[in-house]
Amino acid sequence: MPDQFETSCFKINHDDTMYEQLIPAEGSAARLTMYKKSISSLPLPSALWNAFQRACDDGSSSSKLAEIIKEDPVLSASILRSANAVGLLHAPINDIARAISRIGHSMVRSVVASHSFSSSKTSEGKIYSIPALWRHGIAVSSLAEIIADHIPGCNRSEAGTMGLFHDIGNMGFNLITEYIQPAERDLAKGHLVYECERFGCTHIDMGLLLASHWQLPEKICQGIEYHHHPAYSDATSIPSEIRAEVLAVYLADLLAIKLDCVGGNPGIILPHASFASMLPDTTLADLANDKKVRSEIALIQAIEF
Repeated sequence: MPDQFETSCFKINHDDTMYEQLIPAEGSAARLTMYKKSISSLPLPSALWNAFQRACDDGSSSSKLAEIIKEDPVLSASILRSANAVGLLHAPINDIARAISRIGHSMVRSVVASHSFSSSKTSEGKIYSIPALWRHGIAVSSLAEIIADHIPGCNRSEAGTMGLFHDIGNMGFNLITEYIQPAERDLAKGHLVYECERFGCTHIDMGLLLASHWQLPEKICQGIEYHHHPAYSDATSIPSEIRAEVLAVYLADLLAIKLDCVGGNPGIILPHASFASMLPDTTLADLANDKKVRSEIALIQAIEF
């Protein structure tokens, strides 16, 4: 079996940010208590998001999903813009159901999420670009679904949803600018230590606070908690019921960064060798050059926020 995570096969370039290792870090309990109080004042996601998620889980048609989306004119306009942005060689679309068919249910779910969790935009531009963070989340979501087909036992839909929300903690950092401390990113330690030095917690800590406030499902919370484990820990450190999905998200995150859909963290570190057997029929190099992967990245780059 080839070494799925061999650096030379993955074509690491001289300008890629490569971490020597990723050291886990734990946030300050006092800071997290303070941040939890700040987050508690944020509005909950719109009812439209819950209705859309239920419809997706029920396998509803594009027409049914369109009925839900049409209740929000701003969201409807966003879906139409996205569909027409990626269909430059086709006739313009003015129908929501057709727009959903063009860009796919997964991509539509991502656009609906970025619209529904609009409370995260309240401090846009202070630390991280919210559109860039959502673009990265959408990229990881889409790529995780593609990668899931290569990981035995991986639930495609769950991997995609975990990917969409894996880095939501970075959005929370825009809410706490008054607590920022000077810090420098150390390639020998990785970005989790940097975040703790700068914010008093990591984006994982912040992500779990946001996920709890937004009442996201337990598996999504687990995905947030474990999504960096493949960088520094053995595969058995991740609960077996989400291990395959976490690996799909991790590899999708790595590919999204490599293919210039970068969110809050620009660095790359290859997975722990213990995960290699979970990817039996392909390699990172194959995935990076997969036509589906390249096509999804091009589609996502065309979406307007």
